[in-house]
Amino acid sequence: MIQLQELKVGERYEVQPKDFHRRFIGKVHELNGNSVLFKVENYDNCDQKRITADKLVEVDALDVKVPIRNTYFFS
Repeated sequence: MIQLQELKVGERYEVQPKDFHRRFIGKVHELNGNSVLFKVENYDNCDQKRITADKLVEVDALDVKVPIRNTYFFS
């Protein structure tokens, strides 16, 4: 589990909010105490109604699962 002090504005994370069916990927937009405001980049269609037009979603800090790192794979 990621602790709030490890989260950084502008970093990408995989997030699983309680009221979402699937995880989404987003960038931290703002840190607010125990909640985090994310700018959603990628989400599943089944959660489309939960994403607002500005694609900002506020979640509990405990809903943040893993950081998304830039990795490259060459075959």
